[in-house]
Amino acid sequence: MSGVLDELLRGYSDLRRYLSRRLSSDDAADLAQASFEVALRYVRQNDVRSPAALMFHVSNNLQIDAARRRRFFPQQLCEEVDDEGIDRLVRSDVTPERECIARESLEQVTQALDGLPPRCREAFVLCKLHGLSYEEAAQEMDISPTVIKKYLVQAMKACRDAVL
Repeated sequence: MSGVLDELLRGYSDLRRYLSRRLSSDDAADLAQASFEVALRYVRQNDVRSPAALMFHVSNNLQIDAARRRRFFPQQLCEEVDDEGIDRLVRSDVTPERECIARESLEQVTQALDGLPPRCREAFVLCKLHGLSYEEAAQEMDISPTVIKKYLVQAMKACRDAVL
């Protein structure tokens, strides 16, 4: 078991370094720690050829799970912006705490969108709220679809940063 633990500890250092290039320092530390804990529990009960590789795999899965959780709420908020939409969320097993988080997230997303340049915000509204394709929005705004894509990347990044 000590050889497995040594490999996990070496892998932890590598994972932490890898994650710190992609995430904030705190997020990298949290994710590396969570991955280490899951991998350690697993290797105690199972024969694993590469504990370090397992830890990277666990880290990837945890990131995917976190992205799914983040994607669900802001997407739901964008689709159901009014109080009736919030009420529907509450009726679908959302706790008061999650309702509060949803309202705060909605406010943060709204502020992020208000802070965007007008043309960027317009592209976001046309594509994400009105459902226009890149080409349709580009024609509406008299710009290229490539610029629409760039505006949407900028807007989505602002929304993501606002709720993280």
